[in-house]
Amino acid sequence: METDADRGMTQTNAASPQDEIESLKESFNKLRTDVADLFSHAFGFGRSGAGAARDYGMDALENVKSRFNDLRARGEDQVHAVEQKVQENPLASAMIAFGAGFIIAKLMHHKD
Repeated sequence: METDADRGMTQTNAASPQDEIESLKESFNKLRTDVADLFSHAFGFGRSGAGAARDYGMDALENVKSRFNDLRARGEDQVHAVEQKVQENPLASAMIAFGAGFIIAKLMHHKD
């Protein structure tokens, strides 16, 4: 069974009111430092979490930029390859372009 001393309480006849006030002041000071430490740790974890999220976001942004630059470079290479093919076979390229345009025009203006 718990006694008053086990629960942090003192007997009123054993201690003077001044001792009780001093004990309460010490308890409140301890509580204040504990709460301050708790908030300090909580805000520290919040800041570290925000920092980790920011780092993850920056890494994702760099990854997207890298992939975009790779895709753009591949597109430029494909355009240069098509230009090269057109320069090598200008007549065949013109005929293919004319035929594709003719077919698209017929499909767009097809009436039943």
